[in-house]
Amino acid sequence: MASSRWTLLVSAVLLAGGLAAPAAANVSVGQPAPAISATDWLNTPPLSLEKLRGKIVVVEFWATWCPPCRATIPHLIELYKKYKDKGVVFVSLTDESKTKVEPFAQQMGMIYPLGCGSRSGSTYGVRGIPHAFVVDVAGKVAWRGHPASDGFEPAIQEQLRTQPPTLLSPKEKAEIAALLDKIEKALAEKAYLQVAGMLERLKEPDRDPEVAKRVAGLREKLAAQAKARAAEAEAHLKKKAYYEADVALGEVAALAGESDLAETARAQRAKLHKDETARAAIEQGRKEHEAAEALADLLVKANDMAPAACLTAYEALAKKHAGTKAGADAAAKAEAMRSDKALMTGIANRAAERDCKGWLSMARNFVKAGMPAKAAPYLKKVIETYPDTDFAKKAKAMLETIEK
Repeated sequence: MASSRWTLLVSAVLLAGGLAAPAAANVSVGQPAPAISATDWLNTPPLSLEKLRGKIVVVEFWATWCPPCRATIPHLIELYKKYKDKGVVFVSLTDESKTKVEPFAQQMGMIYPLGCGSRSGSTYGVRGIPHAFVVDVAGKVAWRGHPASDGFEPAIQEQLRTQPPTLLSPKEKAEIAALLDKIEKALAEKAYLQVAGMLERLKEPDRDPEVAKRVAGLREKLAAQAKARAAEAEAHLKKKAYYEADVALGEVAALAGESDLAETARAQRAKLHKDETARAAIEQGRKEHEAAEALADLLVKANDMAPAACLTAYEALAKKHAGTKAGADAAAKAEAMRSDKALMTGIANRAAERDCKGWLSMARNFVKAGMPAKAAPYLKKVIETYPDTDFAKKAKAMLETIEK
């Protein structure tokens, strides 16, 4: 008789929570997880196991009135934060309404997905709450039990170890693959700093095993280059080639990430920059490097530049980078051009032609507009600036015409 009364009491409690004993048999480990549904969702758009295929899903059944459920909530929040970026999705379902659940969830800090007005407990064969199911990437139940039990988190970890989730969408994976192709091309071209910068753009590469493997390989190659550059830096320091050492140490710090090698490189650079002699050598080396790059760039462009523009560019570079070898080389090239009489004559003639055509055009426009007084200054400018040219003769003729 006592046993019968206890059965009736348990049934009453289950009915109060909307979790009456199901008509269907309990869902066992290894079986496909039944579909989940809810009338309203909090902290998420509507979810379904079909949409979550490829992820590890924790489906928990609970209620606000249930003391053990309330006691488990902080643990679930902790696990959610720990695993949410590793392909584990937490879904807590209750048959209670959104108006009942929402203020309670806010009060308890329940930040994981919540389904309200759900009847899925019956299809899962849930007879008591809280009750959780760990669903694997294939949509099968891998574990079931109390979410506060010792086996709950190990069950999640086991699935992460044996059947890692697919964490990248096909679009994300294609975009990352394209970026990795660019990174590998830059690595082949020995653009190591560019490689390090592009790797920093990758967000959570460990979200996909294939991507993680490629990234790990790239990082190993960068680490090897960092070690090589560290050895070069030591050799430069012994020769007191401070600029070269500073550059090498900077690359080590950029390529070695947060390793001890990077930390050592940063410390060595800081020490160099505190030494007055080394600091002066580094600054001069930087100026020499910038000047050399500017001259190399100008030499590439010079073949396609007009002689006057090229001369101007050489003189500007010599002035800007005075005191450097490249600045001196640019000054020498400018001097060589100025010593070439034929070249300078050609430059002068082209300048005269450009100026005179422009001034004469302005003068003609004013004459046509009936404003000869405004045309006269342009004509006089041609005559005074380039007196021994055919342009000056044309200007004199026009000036005589408008002054009559």
